[in-house]
Amino acid sequence: MSNESKISIKVTVDKQKNKVVYAEADHTFVDVLFSFMTLPLASIVRLLNKQSYKRNMEAFKSINNLYQSLVNLPDCFFFNEECKYSILNPRSPSYDLCRKLKVNIDDTESKKYFVCQSSYCIQYNTKFSNVCNARCDTCGAKINREIPFKDIDTCDGGGVFVSDVSTFIVTDDLRVMPYTPGCCIQLLIDLEVTDSSHIEEKTVDLGYQQIIDLLGLSLSCNSPLTYLVLYPSRDLIISQHGIFDHCTSFDEIEEPKLFLHVFLQKSTKKFLFGEAEGDFVDFISGFFAISLGTVIGQLMSGNSSLVCMDNLYKSISDINVTYFRAIYMKDILLKTHFGQQYSTKNQFFLLSCSEFPRIRLDKNSSDNDKVNSDSFLSYSFPGLTMDLNDPRVGKELLKCSGMFMLTDDLVITSSSTISPMNILSKCNVPLKDIERHKVSIGLKEGIRMLKASMISSTLSKGLEHQLKILKLST
Repeated sequence: MSNESKISIKVTVDKQKNKVVYAEADHTFVDVLFSFMTLPLASIVRLLNKQSYKRNMEAFKSINNLYQSLVNLPDCFFFNEECKYSILNPRSPSYDLCRKLKVNIDDTESKKYFVCQSSYCIQYNTKFSNVCNARCDTCGAKINREIPFKDIDTCDGGGVFVSDVSTFIVTDDLRVMPYTPGCCIQLLIDLEVTDSSHIEEKTVDLGYQQIIDLLGLSLSCNSPLTYLVLYPSRDLIISQHGIFDHCTSFDEIEEPKLFLHVFLQKSTKKFLFGEAEGDFVDFISGFFAISLGTVIGQLMSGNSSLVCMDNLYKSISDINVTYFRAIYMKDILLKTHFGQQYSTKNQFFLLSCSEFPRIRLDKNSSDNDKVNSDSFLSYSFPGLTMDLNDPRVGKELLKCSGMFMLTDDLVITSSSTISPMNILSKCNVPLKDIERHKVSIGLKEGIRMLKASMISSTLSKGLEHQLKILKLST
């Protein structure tokens, strides 16, 4: 589209190796790169799935399977429509801030507020929902009266996270540092560029689709700028990433939080499939509300095995605060981001949630937490404060009475819809060569499952220690 916003970067290319050495960029590009850290995992899955074209990338394969499984899971397994919606559509706490980006890829829906049709419920229940046709917990009717809402104007110019007077260098593996000529020369030396005649500079314009492609490449390989700029092939096969290893040390023996039944091949101890109750599915569905930066920084101590994203997070930590637009902007990028207002009792990562939003019916308001409306509601109940409806039941989003089958790459289906004969046929293992074990899931296993879901197969990696013990004990 001719009116599409684009970001220009100057790329330095080693023609001999056909590789990007680094890019020079202003605040607009670095702001976009840093905004990747604020995206909930659900948003990343949606963005990578809605590309007009797709490279053959392994990025987020298992977590994408989990997302699609929950999309396809019948509504009866959730307590209500709001529960399913909140799992699949978490909103980043930095959503409003990121709307100021020159190229914003966050596809989360704009804010919508709905209340019950009943004036009694509006006055005495004082709850609103972000989901149309949610059920009112007072009268049982559908919450479908939309309250007109006007967002604050975010187009005030300047940078978003970093200063708009700063220039940066971005390496091929997404290390970001302030620009200096000496730094550029040192990069050329470090990459063993011996002949300056092999160096070429070119200007590249990046729009919405190129930024989404860069996000996917950054999750899939260690040279995303090279592939983006020099290899724009649509069928390029990419399978580079870091080595899966331990991401957090655990010195103390912890109490198990959940349990899972795993079915293994006796002769090889190969993982065949798992069977879990709803509390386990409730736990792993909480992955989607966690921002990428929180996964890398707080949960994995900067060692997610996604090399470029680890570099990006470390760059935010290392860059002097004077290069940020304000002191608190660096903290915003590094702090915990949990993209929904409520967690569940089965989410044991101990992440703090966003505060519950509140709105006030005010016909003359311009603040972001107030409804700017001349509707009947504002005239009838001026100044009335309303809280977000909490759809959970017993602090859970999924009904834990259900039983589910899980493949190693996190395809989840209801056990009641699967024939045992079909399972045996897919496993292609004799019945006498199958054994069942009960394993515990604690913080260590949970983090390793989350880590593996972004890189490789999941359950067997997350349970690797227990599976080794089972192999040694038989």
